[in-house]
Amino acid sequence: MPPLSDLVCWIDGLRDRLERGDLAGLPPVQLGHGTQHLAGETTVRIMLADLADLEDPAGSAARDPVWRRERRCHLFAEFRWLRELIG
Repeated sequence: MPPLSDLVCWIDGLRDRLERGDLAGLPPVQLGHGTQHLAGETTVRIMLADLADLEDPAGSAARDPVWRRERRCHLFAEFRWLRELIG
């Protein structure tokens, strides 16, 4: 498995791709949680918003650091899967 820093760099690039509109035509991606019914761009936006919330010291998980770590690990696994699907 590549180091986490590689994934973080890829996620940064994903943000750039999203801002440029490169993901506008992305079809649904199957990551679970009903994502097969959403445009791929929408799924990416939700994942990035979730990550931003988890990384915010005052975010919704601020009072539950154990859950926050677990959710962050799970989300990074989903980003790895997304990277495999969309490159």
